Amino acid sequence: MNRKNKIDLEKQLSEFYSTLDYKPISANAISIYLVLLEIARKTDWLCEFKVTNTILMSKVKGLNISSLQRARNELLNNEYISYKKRCKSK
Repeated sequence: MNRKNKIDLEKQLSEFYSTLDYKPISANAISIYLVLLEIARKTDWLCEFKVTNTILMSKVKGLNISSLQRARNELLNNEYISYKKRCKSK
């Protein structure tokens, strides 16, 4: 299956916040990361999972598509997440 070893959530959060000291990101990027971390936990730590932009925007107050894309790019550029754009079928 597409599973990793279970992650110690407390350790993951501690390392994330420590990393922010030398790889700072915006509040929106932090919020998106935390939402994604919670979704990963709910999927029992799948290596890959799908989340729509609509879901992410509904979880972070005031987040629109352009701010979501900026936040996601911050997470990608700072290597906090990996991302694959969904292929739309015709």
